[in-house]
Amino acid sequence: MPFPPPVAAMPAPPPAPASPPQDDSAGLPHQLTGWAALPDTFRWPGPTTGQFISAALGVTPPFIDGQPLPGFSAMLKNDDGSWLAMPDNGYGSKGNSGDFVIGFYNVSIDFRTVANGTTVPGSVKVNSHVNFNDANGFLKDGKGVDLKITADFANYQTVTGNNLVDSGKPVDPRIIAGRLLTGFDFDVESIARAKDGSYFVGEEFGPYILHFDKNGTLMSDPVPHPFLRSPFNPQVMNNGASATSLASRGFESLAYNGDNSRLFAVPEAAPSLASLRPVADDERYLNFFEFDPASMLYTGKNPIYRKDGPAKDNQIVIGDMTNVGGNKFVLIERDGFLGAKAVVKRLYMVDLDVKDADGALKKTLLVDLLNISDPKGIGGTWPGVAAGKFTMPFDSIESVEVVDDHTLAVAVDTNFPTEDGRVAGKPDNTEIITIRFDQALFKRVASKT
Repeated sequence: MPFPPPVAAMPAPPPAPASPPQDDSAGLPHQLTGWAALPDTFRWPGPTTGQFISAALGVTPPFIDGQPLPGFSAMLKNDDGSWLAMPDNGYGSKGNSGDFVIGFYNVSIDFRTVANGTTVPGSVKVNSHVNFNDANGFLKDGKGVDLKITADFANYQTVTGNNLVDSGKPVDPRIIAGRLLTGFDFDVESIARAKDGSYFVGEEFGPYILHFDKNGTLMSDPVPHPFLRSPFNPQVMNNGASATSLASRGFESLAYNGDNSRLFAVPEAAPSLASLRPVADDERYLNFFEFDPASMLYTGKNPIYRKDGPAKDNQIVIGDMTNVGGNKFVLIERDGFLGAKAVVKRLYMVDLDVKDADGALKKTLLVDLLNISDPKGIGGTWPGVAAGKFTMPFDSIESVEVVDDHTLAVAVDTNFPTEDGRVAGKPDNTEIITIRFDQALFKRVASKT
């Protein structure tokens, strides 16, 4: 497929510092109001998984008849007070996640809201699970986007380079019978709920936009991007097309605008092909890709955003984005470090109608997630953390959602079982916090419904 012209191209900006100045007063007045966590030991009944990963941090796979929940890559607040929580593809790559069933959970969160002299968070109860599936056979009907999924094989497949390798391990019969989708098939990272109760999902292997009904059944063919193709895109793996996006740099966010007439698909980082970037030689600049859910087409209107960090190597990525009324959005920017090495974990606000001098959206720092005000001591006392402060020292902070006019919820993807950002040597739990801002930052809006 020929490439279209670069989107919203703009002249190279003047040199800028690697990161904006940060200090103890950075961001807007706020405080931690809630903290909860799901233990890393949680398992949901299902096919045995973890057969293609190695032991790490004291965790020995496989997980017999149980699926870990490796963090929340996306969350939505439900009207009844519960939450939709969606993990990603499982263990981080196409080749090691064929036995991880993707979908979303319904969870109830009992946030800790007062100090109690400990560092024990509130609790998370997992109520139910919805499996994503291709029961209608869109992925094998000879139309649109077709691809062989785990349910089409007798044995789980792994990947070496661009080649599939038969593992010799039989696919769980439940996956085949229900055409359940797995982390081999799609890397789901973001979710938006339509007014009719269906779900649009952004993923990274295409990258694609997927449309599921309320029961998790795929409603139509995946919608490919006009020019972004990851190394795991079937056009790249099977047909010799060139990748234009780095692996795991697809649609980390998919968010409605204020009236639900448009979706914005936001990749983690700029395209790997310089000619497709808003600024060819500066990887800080990327596009929000506007998508019309009514026509299931991209509109070609693509605002430009400028990340923090250096101009090369996409060292800072987008973790999530959510609408907070009208044309205003909150984004997560994060680096790839954890624990004491973490530097950039930030929430920014943008307004699509307000741009900086270089043409990129003007952004306002809301809070440095490594320097959260905690005057109530909800998070307890941690080594190396100043009194009255709380920190989220995780690699993948990947979910931000509106709670109310003053409050945001933030959750982490733990990359289970390989990361120990909170306590050295112990796999991270899935943590969720709420942050309340002193001023009502947002117009009251319904939660993506």
